[in-house]
Amino acid sequence: MKKILSLLLCCLAINVSLAQQDKQFTHYLFDRMSFNPATTGFKGYCGTLMYRNQWDRVQDAPNSTMLNLQANLPKQNMGVGLSFVNDAIGFQRSNTLSLNWAYHYPTAYGVLSGGASLGLINVGFSPKWIPPQTEADANLPTATSGTTFDMNLGLYFHGTQGYYVGLSMTHLPALGLQKVNYSVARHYYVVAGYDFPLSQKMNWARKVDLKPSLLIKADGATAIFDVNIMADFWLNSYSYLYAGVSYRMADAIPLMVGYGFSPSNKPSENFLKFGYSFDIMTNPLNTYGKGTHELFVNYCMFPPPPVIPRHGNPFILQ
Repeated sequence: MKKILSLLLCCLAINVSLAQQDKQFTHYLFDRMSFNPATTGFKGYCGTLMYRNQWDRVQDAPNSTMLNLQANLPKQNMGVGLSFVNDAIGFQRSNTLSLNWAYHYPTAYGVLSGGASLGLINVGFSPKWIPPQTEADANLPTATSGTTFDMNLGLYFHGTQGYYVGLSMTHLPALGLQKVNYSVARHYYVVAGYDFPLSQKMNWARKVDLKPSLLIKADGATAIFDVNIMADFWLNSYSYLYAGVSYRMADAIPLMVGYGFSPSNKPSENFLKFGYSFDIMTNPLNTYGKGTHELFVNYCMFPPPPVIPRHGNPFILQ
């Protein structure tokens, strides 16, 4: 049975015309930059690391690792960032490296941002075959890899009332890697959400923030809808616990928990967040798998705002 599952996963990896290629993370709210470059560098200097072990106990199931680094440049109203993603499924390995840029345009209603990223995609196959028994077996494919150019584009608006919406497109060139007979599919994203100060509206003493959100991902052949609701329960002015639940259409029901705090007890200076999620599988592989595990850590530093020089008339007392 394990050999059959392994062969199935390998076939899914090769049949790119019908399968989603981009990685899937439950903590997508902490990973907007890798699928929408317009969200790059909205606040401070941040680093995010995620690891996802998908379909636990299913042989050769996907594993994904993502690292994002980004910085806000307030004087230029810009954000810059670096994103690296590694995906492994069966005998396929893919690595994506991209440089991100965004311009933030403040308005009376919020911040409108446009962004782009340029990078490279490397895809490799390293099949492990049983030693040849016949001449036909000797002609089985061997290890190979290829690299191609990549580009993402995005728009994002974050309103002053706490709502946000973003549109983006990844793998815009949709180039093929002839050497490995692999085509990169263009993906389309819609993300939207609202940060709702629940305790303020309900006049609660303890601060609670409710954060519903929606992510739609499509590649022209299939689409995935991810509906999420998360809440931050503040323990004091510099730390909180969060919990959430999602529904991913025809795939899973993810559960999320985490903790965030300021190491200096000053959220305006720095903030550290880490969390864990477990996806309860609802897809056909739930007979064999035990769910999906995901770990996440994020650290941000917030420099003090630039000093605004004050000018006065020397003949008037200030």
